Amino acid sequence: MTITAVWSIASTADANAGDGLTLTEPGEVDELVRRLAEPGAGPATIWHEGRELADSATQMLDHDVIAAVSGGYGYLSHFDADHDFAVLAGDPESPALSSEDVEFPAGSGVAPEVLAAALRDFLDTGRRPRAVEWRSVDW
Repeated sequence: MTITAVWSIASTADANAGDGLTLTEPGEVDELVRRLAEPGAGPATIWHEGRELADSATQMLDHDVIAAVSGGYGYLSHFDADHDFAVLAGDPESPALSSEDVEFPAGSGVAPEVLAAALRDFLDTGRRPRAVEWRSVDW
C-alpha cells in the first residue's frame, strides 16, 4: 500500500515552501512523524493511493486525513464516506492546534508514537485507523 503526505513549511524566504513524502513501508512512518515535528512544518494532508476516488472526473478523493505534530503531541483527523469528521481521543492536557487547513480541539493530541501507530494502520488498510480511539467533532 502507499500513502502520500504533503505539508507547508513556514518560511520568510519562500512563501510557497513545502515538503512531501510518499510511504510504502510501515518503517517509513516514523520519518514522516519526525519531519512533521520539525520547526515550521504545518499539518500534512495525507491520502491513500489504494482507495477509490469519490469522483474520477474531478479526481476528488473519498477521504480526508490530516496529521500534525506540535508541542510534543501528534494530531490526526479523519473523514470518509463511512465516518463523520473525527479527531483522536487524546491526552486531556494537550492544547488545541489551529491552522489554515484544520482545527484540532484541546484534548486531541497524542504521543507521537501513537500517531505513528495510527498512520501505519492507515498505510496498511486504507481505512480509518483502529489502533486509536476517535471522537466526533461537531463544529
